[in-house]
Amino acid sequence: MSRAGIARAVVAAGGAGTKMDPITRVLPKEMLPVARKPILEHLVLELRDAGIDSVLFVISSTKGQIPAYFGSGERYGLDFSYRVQDDGAGPGAPVLDAEAWTQGEPFVLAFGDNVIRPAASSPETPLRRLMNGPTAEAQEVCSVLTAVLPSHQVPPHETLLGAAPTPRADGRSYDSVFGKDQLDLAVAPWVHACAARWVLSPFVFEALRQCLRRDNGELYLIDAVRHWISVGHQLRTVPLLPNDIRFNLDNWRAYEDAAAILRS
Repeated sequence: MSRAGIARAVVAAGGAGTKMDPITRVLPKEMLPVARKPILEHLVLELRDAGIDSVLFVISSTKGQIPAYFGSGERYGLDFSYRVQDDGAGPGAPVLDAEAWTQGEPFVLAFGDNVIRPAASSPETPLRRLMNGPTAEAQEVCSVLTAVLPSHQVPPHETLLGAAPTPRADGRSYDSVFGKDQLDLAVAPWVHACAARWVLSPFVFEALRQCLRRDNGELYLIDAVRHWISVGHQLRTVPLLPNDIRFNLDNWRAYEDAAAILRS
C-alpha cells in the first residue's frame, strides 16, 4: 500500500476515440503503442510505482483487447478488475460505476489516454506527490494533478480550474487550494488545467448524483467537484514540475508527439 494509505485506482478507459478514427474502430486508443508499450501500460506502471495495489478498469464492451492484454494483473504484481460501461454518459459515469468497488475509501482516478513521465531529477513521480500530499479526513479528500499553462496557450478540450500563481524563475508553481470564491476565475495570466489524475473520496458519488447532466446528456466529474466546492469544501491542486511530461493522447498530433519524444 502507498505511504498515503491509498491502495485502489479507477482507470477510465471507455471513450470511443472518435478523434483518432478510423484506427479506433478496430483498436482502442488506449492500446495504441507508444515506446513499444500500449498507452495504457504506461499508466499501469505509473500506478504500480505510486504504490497502488488494485485497479478497476471501466471500459466499453468494444474494448475486449484491454482485459485480453492485461488479464488479472498478476504479471505486474497488481490485482485487476473490469467493468463495462456502455451508455455514453460522460466522464462522470465511470466514477459512479466504481462506487461499490472503492469500498468507501479514498481512491485514485486516472484517465487511460494520458501518459505522464516525471522529470529525470524528481525524487517522486507526479502521482505519488499527489497521493502523498496533505489531506483532510477521508470523506474530504479532493486533489488533482494539474498543468499550469499560460491562459492564451491552453489546448482545446482541457478542463480549466482557475487562476494559478505566476511560476517562479525555475518554472515551478506552488500547490493551490481552491475554495468557493476561487474556482473558475474568468481571466488570469496563468491557469490550472486538469492533468487526468485525481485523488477522490466517497463524497464524489453523492455529488455526482446531485449533478444535472449537460445538454449532451453526459455527466461530468468537474461539475460534481464544483458542486462540492460550492457547499464549502476545497480542491487541492498539485502542479506538474517544469520537466514533467504529459501527453493527452486523444488526437493524432498528440500521439505522434508522444511516440517521437518517449521513444528518444
